[in-house]
Amino acid sequence: MIPTKPTNLKKTAPFTREDSRTVVFDPQILEVSIIDRTGRAIWKKTMEEVPQPIRWDGVDAMGQVIQSGDYLCKLVYPDDRVSYLPFLFVTETK
Repeated sequence: MIPTKPTNLKKTAPFTREDSRTVVFDPQILEVSIIDRTGRAIWKKTMEEVPQPIRWDGVDAMGQVIQSGDYLCKLVYPDDRVSYLPFLFVTETK
């Protein structure tokens, strides 16, 4: 008999939202890169010697808030797994 729904799948996001712009990544992630549509890494952070979650506040490597658009988040785990997570970033307008 084939089950109608998988019973052993656990769906969890590799990050949590801290506020409207800041993302806190799972403490198991060793490296995070934010990649734009051209394939260029606009921000990259590696876990420091003292393990603590990586935080990204919506800015690029130059400290500028990124423009609204489609991006990829590259996540590197301790067992050398690499995941790519597409996301949409929307800049607040006032």
